[in-house]
Amino acid sequence: MTKLPNNPMTCDSTLWYVIQTKPANEHRVDAHLSNQGITAFLPMLETVYYVNGKTIPKISPLFPSYLFARLDIYSHYYKVKWTRGVNKILGIGSEPTPVSEKVIRTLRERMGDNDVVRLANSLEEGSVVQFTSGHFKDLRGVFDKKMSDGGRVRILLNLIGVDVPVQVSRHQVKKVA
Repeated sequence: MTKLPNNPMTCDSTLWYVIQTKPANEHRVDAHLSNQGITAFLPMLETVYYVNGKTIPKISPLFPSYLFARLDIYSHYYKVKWTRGVNKILGIGSEPTPVSEKVIRTLRERMGDNDVVRLANSLEEGSVVQFTSGHFKDLRGVFDKKMSDGGRVRILLNLIGVDVPVQVSRHQVKKVA
């Protein structure tokens, strides 16, 4: 049995909580909570995947099977718990635990124009990278520079003792060290 925090008078009336959803039900839960008048926040991330050598962009949840909801745990607990697609409200033991407002604020600050979270670009000049797909898969190189806003980067590959510049999609490389 889930316990609610002891004294409702000592708590802020609405706090952010993490809601665990059933697999691939994040959008359903987001819609159902909004219909019930509960503020929900589902941060999204733009990713790419490869099919037959072509990159296909995809927008998916930043935290698969999780979303944030701002609610008064005393009046909305059972409403949320029994919402279609919800698995549980995360907490310590059987008690729901609120999330800091700072976490939500930080995620919202990192959102771009299309409400998609932008991850920090961790590639700096001289970073060692490894190709994750394409013709150079599993080879290592050195990041030289960002070529365009479209996601092209220049990597220096050391082939037979010569640094050869190669331009590839940013999504085809990952930082190694």
